[in-house]
Amino acid sequence: MDRQCAGITRSGGRCARSAEGPTGLCWLHDPNRAHERRRVASRAGRSKGTKEVLTLKGEIKDVIVSVKDGSLERNDAAVMIQGYRALKDFIEVERRIREQEELEGRLAELERALEAMEVARGA
Repeated sequence: MDRQCAGITRSGGRCARSAEGPTGLCWLHDPNRAHERRRVASRAGRSKGTKEVLTLKGEIKDVIVSVKDGSLERNDAAVMIQGYRALKDFIEVERRIREQEELEGRLAELERALEAMEVARGA
């Protein structure tokens, strides 16, 4: 029978996932798997941003070609490019937020590890 994870969620409730191994924690709460979680999250974050940037880049190239071949008015293209700039800015904001959240998570892990070391020394 699977044990329930002893971890606490961000909302303050008990984690509903199954515990793995001797720690009594799931993959998301096990501090021994923190490095692996960061690596996976980092890849996921980069892939989303990369896909969006590649999509925007392709669309901008299409706008340029359309202006060159005369199928799109220059004024319409200028407005579209302004929209693409706004999207680019939002992608950058999202990237910064992801980086900050990752750093906050890493800092929290370090603080927990330091606290555990201090408790162990005092025992």
